[in-house]
Amino acid sequence: MDNIKEIKVKKAHTLTISNKISVTGVENVISMGEKEVEIALADNILQLVGNGFCALHLNVEEGTLILSGELISLKYAHGRSQEGFFKRLLK
Repeated sequence: MDNIKEIKVKKAHTLTISNKISVTGVENVISMGEKEVEIALADNILQLVGNGFCALHLNVEEGTLILSGELISLKYAHGRSQEGFFKRLLK
């Protein structure tokens, strides 16, 4: 009975772009502005760049985010953002 192993399961995410931008697998919204949104996923950071971003729906418990706005580019980065909370706050 001592052979218990802990297994970490990474959540999958989806990104759907239509007249709205829909993301699932969201753990946290790191930053949100009209031109840039940073989203924490299970093991990545998703950075969206565009114009007129507005959050239409956010439910972190379900891991869903729906945005309106014009998407120009997106980028994935491994790991968590290296900026601290106060550094982002004072931008």
